[in-house]
Amino acid sequence: MNRITATSRDVRAGCFVCHGTDAHWCGGNAQGLAARHHDATGHATWSDIYLTVRYGEHVPSAEQLDIEQAIEATR
Repeated sequence: MNRITATSRDVRAGCFVCHGTDAHWCGGNAQGLAARHHDATGHATWSDIYLTVRYGEHVPSAEQLDIEQAIEATR
């Protein structure tokens, strides 16, 4: 079975001591940076990972295309 699948991952991390709950590191290395910062400083760190999975393709309807074209025509 061939199923069209798309996945993406968003990682944000920070240090509760240095940055509170604000993300300081973002992207693929954020989790590792939080771990290394904890190892180096002993600070409590955090990492949030958001995984998005999509199945199939969204095909816009003809009506939606007409609306978008109408909006574009007013510019």
